[in-house]
Amino acid sequence: MPEGDPAAADAVAARAAAAGQTLAWRTLGRMRAADGPSAAAAFEQAVTAGDGWGHIGLAQVSERAGDLAGAVGHAARAADAGVTEAWPHLVRLHWLLGDPRAAVEAATGGADAGNPEGWSQLARLRQGAGDTGGAAAAHREAVALGVGAAWRELALLADAEGDGTAAEEAAAQAARTGDPEAWTALAEARSERGQADGAARAAAEAARAGDAEAWITLARHRERAGNAAGAELAAELAADRGAPAAWAALSRMRERAGNREESRRAVLRAAALGASDAWTLLGRVREELGDPAAAERSYLRGCKAGDTEAYSALGALYLEQGRSQEACAAYRSAVDAGLPDAWEGLLSALASQAPRAASAREAARLRTTGLPAEG
Repeated sequence: MPEGDPAAADAVAARAAAAGQTLAWRTLGRMRAADGPSAAAAFEQAVTAGDGWGHIGLAQVSERAGDLAGAVGHAARAADAGVTEAWPHLVRLHWLLGDPRAAVEAATGGADAGNPEGWSQLARLRQGAGDTGGAAAAHREAVALGVGAAWRELALLADAEGDGTAAEEAAAQAARTGDPEAWTALAEARSERGQADGAARAAAEAARAGDAEAWITLARHRERAGNAAGAELAAELAADRGAPAAWAALSRMRERAGNREESRRAVLRAAALGASDAWTLLGRVREELGDPAAAERSYLRGCKAGDTEAYSALGALYLEQGRSQEACAAYRSAVDAGLPDAWEGLLSALASQAPRAASAREAARLRTTGLPAEG
């Protein structure tokens, strides 16, 4: 926990939990990850408030402490509490304990509980261990259970093995089952390997399957490869197919190239076409380029466009600049707009202030959100 007033942060979390927002305790647990006992205490509070995800946090604390058996116990309790996302965690933990049979049983248990993601997790673990055949078998189990994304993984696996035909057949099957992004992933993988023709072919298939975003992915890779003309062509093709994010991508590319006027033209077009996050994404680029004033202007435009992420980005910028009061206000707006992750930023902003000031702002924040303040 950053230096400041942890008691004030605890009070915020307690009030939030009383209003049904138990995520605040889990957020504190993550923030205090470096202090195992403090993190565990926060996750225990989440569990006490009826949040089964708190068991997942306790499992992570145990794992960081090297207690894999204890982590398994906590993850199992999360599964018993109905947190089906705990099953993939159990798959990984059993694998780390050197018990692949238990990992398979956890993947099966997760599928029975309605979450077959454990099979995909097992496939990744097997692939990481060099067991390509075992990874493919696990992905096929996931496919049989209706995990459309598993076709995508099978496509990537086959392509990495040099079987382009099998890769494209799997990508086509993914598209038929509602996952046109398999072609996008294939285009990206081929672009990273320098297979320009194969990448363009996959991107075109993705666009035909309904995922014009593939051209944006291709544009990014072409930009990183120094092919500015090819990057803009790919982004224009995406825009022609109705993807407003393409104009946002063009804006960021032009900003990085130092062409601010064309960048502004592109972001305005993106926003006009409905890409409400275009200004926020541009602001992040401007931060990367060392222009916080321009980034702030972009984030403010993003807030006006209704992008809740812009409030968090603005809060983070203000917090980095030591403008903690403004950071609190921005994060408070993000929380009020329904962005759960903004709790962490708000707690950080509170903790960065002097204890008395933090306590005062905590009360103001509680009044703003309608939660009762003491006294």
